[in-house]
Amino acid sequence: MKLTNLSANGFRNLSSGELSFGDGVNVICGENAQGKTNLIEAIWMFTGNASFRGSKPSQMIAFDKKTASVSIQFEDSTRIQDAFISIGEKKEMRLNGVPLSSSSEFCGHFYAVVFSPAHLSLVQEGPVYRRRFLDIAISQIRPQYGAYLSRYEKLIDQRNALLKQLYGDDILRTYLSVWDEQISKIGTILTSYRNDYITKLSRIAAQVYDGLSGQKEPFAVSYDSTVFSHPADVTSYEERHIEAYQKALEESFLTDRKQGFTSVGPHRDDLSFTLSDRSARLYGSQGQQRSCVIALKLAEAKLLKKAVGESPVLLLDDVMSELDPSRQHYILHHVRDLQVFITCCDEASVEERFGGTVFFMKDGALTQKTEE
Repeated sequence: MKLTNLSANGFRNLSSGELSFGDGVNVICGENAQGKTNLIEAIWMFTGNASFRGSKPSQMIAFDKKTASVSIQFEDSTRIQDAFISIGEKKEMRLNGVPLSSSSEFCGHFYAVVFSPAHLSLVQEGPVYRRRFLDIAISQIRPQYGAYLSRYEKLIDQRNALLKQLYGDDILRTYLSVWDEQISKIGTILTSYRNDYITKLSRIAAQVYDGLSGQKEPFAVSYDSTVFSHPADVTSYEERHIEAYQKALEESFLTDRKQGFTSVGPHRDDLSFTLSDRSARLYGSQGQQRSCVIALKLAEAKLLKKAVGESPVLLLDDVMSELDPSRQHYILHHVRDLQVFITCCDEASVEERFGGTVFFMKDGALTQKTEE
């Protein structure tokens, strides 16, 4: 998959006009706060996912504008496609001229994987960031996963509302079984999707980390379920798994009623990252934690390509900082078969390290470096 052109109007500080990109490595140079990450964010929107910066749509509109729009042209293995997003009082999306009811409908059409310094939260912060990583990654491979997740979250909200009414009124408990049955079915589906993904991702990420670290310490990823004691066994939608799920909900009832929310399920699950069998969050250095996240992202790209048959666009925002030359070389060696966008601040020897097409970003304006 290749992103060939992008046009922006009123999107953050990006200048209006059309940009064209190279098939391989595209290096975006510039000082801080010039718009490099804004460009990465504009591209990422067309995956159908929310901003990796946690931004609201209104925050993406330039201060002197009421609306912002971005359009792209991209090529997959079969055809050239056009996509358009407009943000303002109303949000408008089109794919090949056809209006979309939701940005999530871009999923399965434009594939990308993004790394930014914010993704260090995968290792350093709480489980909500790791669940979000899982949900986004799986949705690109299996768009139906997003529909299951949306349905599950609504059921959990409904169950939590009932739990708040149940406190001191056991008569209403009989109604809880209706929600528990539905939650158990969809929760089992989500767990099986997640387990399948993590099983495959862990193998690839371990290999990538070996290459980054020179095989200094083994890296492992595991899925921690609040429902299943052995989540790796949940590989399919089976009645025994649904029954085990319902049992877990029953056993947590008293706690759930007291707290007023559902304490078990995919919405409470987590991932564990270990280096030499020790927690990467607790014992990993800043450089090791950064390498863990990079390994996850490169593995995500490899797995996505294998699953859908399309190479994703790789968006690497400030990925090279704090990495020694050997790790930088390893990353670049393993992305040569993808279209890559890399942002950096240092112009010195940029072509020697990265090659490809070089751009300079200043005050939101992107210009391509020309041959002297």
